[in-house]
Amino acid sequence: MKRLLVSMDEERYEDLRRLAFDKKASMADLVRHAIEKVFEDQLDAIRIKRGLEEHAKDPSGTISIEELMEQMGIEVRSRGRSKRSARSEKVAS
Repeated sequence: MKRLLVSMDEERYEDLRRLAFDKKASMADLVRHAIEKVFEDQLDAIRIKRGLEEHAKDPSGTISIEELMEQMGIEVRSRGRSKRSARSEKVAS
């Protein structure tokens, strides 16, 4: 884990210290939580972009959705027939 030094005025520091005490959490935990909440969407986008870049460099560790579903025992219905046409065939029989 990397460290980050954050500077703030004494009043803000004391307020954060008191909040951490009241919530029975560390000041660092409160700061991490605030960063995740405020920048959640942007951080997710960065993680996704990094994952796509890593995949583009070396796709050997990935499998297709079809392979995953087969491994998990999930059956995929054919896209050629809709639920409506399947019901129509049952009614006609």
